[in-house]
Amino acid sequence: MPQISAIIPIRNRSGLRLENCVRSLRWQQGLVPDALEIVLSDFGSNAAHLSSVYKIANEFDARVVSHSTEEVWNRSRALNIGVQAATARLVFCTDADMIFAPDFVSHLLALETEHRGATGAIVVAPCFDLPEGAVDDALDVSDFPALLDKSELRDTNGTGACQVAERAFFDAIRGYDEGYKYWGGEDDDLAFRANRYGLKRVSVGDRSAMLHQWHPTMKNDRPVQRKLNTWRFKLTRHRVVKNTKGWGTRGPA
Repeated sequence: MPQISAIIPIRNRSGLRLENCVRSLRWQQGLVPDALEIVLSDFGSNAAHLSSVYKIANEFDARVVSHSTEEVWNRSRALNIGVQAATARLVFCTDADMIFAPDFVSHLLALETEHRGATGAIVVAPCFDLPEGAVDDALDVSDFPALLDKSELRDTNGTGACQVAERAFFDAIRGYDEGYKYWGGEDDDLAFRANRYGLKRVSVGDRSAMLHQWHPTMKNDRPVQRKLNTWRFKLTRHRVVKNTKGWGTRGPA
């Protein structure tokens, strides 16, 4: 039984970025054998990308959970499907464009253990952004220090690329809010609900680092949907339990 399951939601995302993300999860040090399970939660990729995803999964001993759909991208649902497929007690939700320091996961496990206590914890991390062109080939663990030197700390307290909590927490609140469509809002929503649930927010930022691989931004895509997501966060974030009509592959509450 693994100690922690890393969930990576994807749609038509394969190639070098995903490969380097998964590779960095497999170069983790200080873990017992089979401690880390990697789940690639594919949400509607086309045949060419899905074939590449399976190839990467086979190379790096990851599992693919494939959901065939043509509905608009829903990162929350993709994550929830992955969470439900996970087998570890701890769930580590992240993204396909991240690169992790070789001690990152071991520090996640240590922090969660330190703060388990009566209420438990949600472990987050700041993000370092890499400049365009910084990653243009398959990486080795020895490349990480130089990449970190090239990166710039993002002005935020934490990102959705690292949200770690017990699987029981995700089950209790019925996962990420699937009312957020396309991009935006679901990570802040989960963090807010975790606080109301009683989890202590702790950061791994003073112990390790994760890097974001550059890609063209989607921040200006679908402005109407982004406004809807912003209003959803303002109006519904106080509801700890969501998705009463179904979450992931599960039906109504």
